[in-house]
Amino acid sequence: MRRLTACVLMMTLLLCSCKAAGGETPEEAALAVRDAYLDGAGWNADADITASVGNKVFDFTLAVQWRREGETVLSITAPELLAGITARLAKGETVLEYDGAGLSLGLLDGQGLTAVSAIPWLMEQIDKGYMAKCAWAGEGDGQLAVTFRDPEGKPGTGTEYLLVFDRESRALLSAEVSVDGTGVLTAAFRNFTMEMKQDDTGDGEDLG
Repeated sequence: MRRLTACVLMMTLLLCSCKAAGGETPEEAALAVRDAYLDGAGWNADADITASVGNKVFDFTLAVQWRREGETVLSITAPELLAGITARLAKGETVLEYDGAGLSLGLLDGQGLTAVSAIPWLMEQIDKGYMAKCAWAGEGDGQLAVTFRDPEGKPGTGTEYLLVFDRESRALLSAEVSVDGTGVLTAAFRNFTMEMKQDDTGDGEDLG
């Protein structure tokens, strides 16, 4: 009995030491990322987006000013033909209104997802989406990749979101959206800056 107890104790110590040596798990890191974004007032970034709608492919760049409270502003800065078109989205509203000439790129799925409105949808996943898979990625495991989808769905079905974060700063680096296993949108983020809430100290922190 003593020998069995000693073996169990030794196994417990080995498991604890392995976790301590390896640091946090991808799942723990993903929850920490969620907490960080929930604690933030918003963020700014440039997003290079490629969207596939039917047999057409659109490439454009968005200047993103995402706000948890107040107005989120998404301005197209490239290509020149679309530059200046701006989408504004207030909390609780589901319709994007466009300044300038207007823009319609079509739906990416059956839920109302569009190439421009994808940014708020990505944030909804970060806030409360089901984390189906969390894994280290990138050179030297310096990134965290999180796959979000319907908790009752199977891989490759429905709308799935793959979001990649910098492991250290937690800045959003890229996103991929697929519908029934087919990629419909990719986004690469640059100049990512998080803004703190008013009750927090410090100014916006550049996470890019």
